[in-house]
Amino acid sequence: MAATPRQKAGETPHMTCEARMNKSPRRIRRSLTAPGSSSTTFCRMRIGLLRCDEIFEVLRPRYEGYQKLFNDLFSAVRPGVEIVDYPVMEGTFPSAPDEQDGWLITGSARGAYEDEPWIHDLLDLVRDLDSARAPTVGVCFGHQVIAEALGGRVERVRTLGIGNRSVHVDQREGWMTPGHDTVGIFHCHHDQVLDLPRSARRIASSAHCPVAALAVGDHLLGIQAHPEFDATYAEVLYRGRYSSSGVPGVLDDALATLDAPLHRVEVAEWMLRFLRGDTVQSASGVD
Repeated sequence: MAATPRQKAGETPHMTCEARMNKSPRRIRRSLTAPGSSSTTFCRMRIGLLRCDEIFEVLRPRYEGYQKLFNDLFSAVRPGVEIVDYPVMEGTFPSAPDEQDGWLITGSARGAYEDEPWIHDLLDLVRDLDSARAPTVGVCFGHQVIAEALGGRVERVRTLGIGNRSVHVDQREGWMTPGHDTVGIFHCHHDQVLDLPRSARRIASSAHCPVAALAVGDHLLGIQAHPEFDATYAEVLYRGRYSSSGVPGVLDDALATLDAPLHRVEVAEWMLRFLRGDTVQSASGVD
């Protein structure tokens, strides 16, 4: 489902940065369980997909786009999740933080530090979502945007992060059910979060990426990896993008990880639990 711009004739199809700055964000009240039900009952949920790119062209006939990728991923976990598309890279933004039940910021080939109008608007939106405590998950570029928006530091690094890499859970959070000390997940990035915002905490790390996941309060979550990638998607993407990377062994090393244990569905479960506010008191360290 695509976002329907709310405008009158002659108006822009999204709320501008200036308009958002003049409007105080409303704090989100999570209420995603049915009346009289237990806290583990999952009801229908609408997630606004803040889409920052198109998927690799050769993958579109099979996977269509990010909306289908995440819809298929979440459908493997729970029914009742609706993905509403906001192509922010084309200037389509939500008009209010509570327009959807939660938000998901996708990956992108761009950098969170780049001087692009839509990226500046996205950074402003993340600050609004933070002020409203709107449940939001950022993936790869989205993870980096959360850090950049709140005062962290994102830069391109020498290490190209591709392949199914092990991510270690440094701080077990209440929504991390089922529990794992380490998860295998596909990556595809050259930028990293190097310094956390003051308000953020690191919750996961990996050998190639010290800040593999971060959280701000119980409402913002950043994940450097791509849980929406399955092995077929990752292989086609890696071969298409990195066959001539110029870095010896990088592609072969990534392809050798395609059959390694993958925890994308478990991570998707974590994401949905986070978005619906299933955040009981976190534990320090892992079990």
